Amino acid sequence: MGSLGGYGTRFPDTTVPAVDRALNLLELLASTTSGLSLSAISRRLKIPKSSAYYLITTLAKHNLVRRSPDQRVYLLGTHALSIARMSPAESDLKKLCSPYLQSLSRKLGMTAQVGIREGAEARIIDRSEIPGLRLDSWVGRHFDLHCTAIGKALITYLSDAEVENLFRNRGFPKHNENTVCSLELLKSQLAEVRKRGFATDNEEHELGVRCVASPVFGDLGGVVAAVCVFSPMTRLSCSEMPNIGLEVVKTANEISRNLNDAPPSRFMLPKDIHPEV
Repeated sequence: MGSLGGYGTRFPDTTVPAVDRALNLLELLASTTSGLSLSAISRRLKIPKSSAYYLITTLAKHNLVRRSPDQRVYLLGTHALSIARMSPAESDLKKLCSPYLQSLSRKLGMTAQVGIREGAEARIIDRSEIPGLRLDSWVGRHFDLHCTAIGKALITYLSDAEVENLFRNRGFPKHNENTVCSLELLKSQLAEVRKRGFATDNEEHELGVRCVASPVFGDLGGVVAAVCVFSPMTRLSCSEMPNIGLEVVKTANEISRNLNDAPPSRFMLPKDIHPEV
């Protein structure tokens, strides 16, 4: 078990479910300016309405969540807004990626997003959504690394030892029968990503959804983010994934070139975003 606190330290992999749910709720509310109803929150977080209600009322006591003036939806409270602060590096990265995501999303007719690695998870920092095509993701959502395209893209250039250490205590949570649950299989997939430039998720994380992602490189050559597109499998066949992958690689390379033209170290994210593994 790693020590707590400070940049670059390792945190224990055990979690408190109630805290996880509360943070997921805050991240969900942070992704919308119009607020969400109790039913929508229950559905998006996949928890009973009663559990969602208790979460909301507890956070409301600390002014982290509030009701809208018409009492119909819930929004972030003023205290949450005051403590929420994106790092300058992350803010700049999001601003740089935004027009590329919008262009990629329009061109492919899919949702596009960009994420960074946060310890043993990927976190979405920006996205561009196709109207009418709503999928279960939002800015701030965390994803497993071993069974998502964006996660594999983020860790594809780690050494074997780093990958092994990353999953030593965490393991490989299984979401369905397609989920990668073997270190050797994951390493094999990462080797393929390095050859072709993009990672795939063929219903590994969520049944009925396919994803393609490619890494974004910083000015020191390391992976600082990953670009991803995803779509219902009815709109993205396996045969189309290689061509989609090439488009995602092209966008990721354009972002990398633009990023590396920026002033030195401008996009180097804090060590607590990319802790040692």
